[in-house]
Amino acid sequence: MEKLINDMSINFDVLLKQGFAVIDVRYKEYEIVADGFKYVIILVDHDREDFYADMLKSYLGHDLDANNIYETWLSILKHKLKMSAMLKRDISIKVATLDFLESKV
Repeated sequence: MEKLINDMSINFDVLLKQGFAVIDVRYKEYEIVADGFKYVIILVDHDREDFYADMLKSYLGHDLDANNIYETWLSILKHKLKMSAMLKRDISIKVATLDFLESKV
C-alpha cells in the first residue's frame, strides 16, 4: 500500500489546462485493496487557476498559501488513502482535508 501511495503522481497543471480537476481519489471499486485506486475528476467550467484554492477554502473556511496549493492537495489525497487504509473504509475528502491540516499543526 505504501508503494502505491508513494507512486501516485498527478500533473494538476496539465489537467487544469485540459479543463479537468482531481477532486478525490478512491480505492478501486470503493474497496480497500492494494492493487489500485481511481481518481474522481470533474470538468472545470471557469476559474481553473483558482479551483483547488477555492475547493480547500470551502472545506476549511480560510485561504491557504497559493504558492503550493497543488502540493498541498496531493498531500491531502495521499493522506486520504492512508486514513482509508487504516480505518479499512473509504473516508470523505473533507474529513481527510481537516485531519491532514489538523495533524500538521
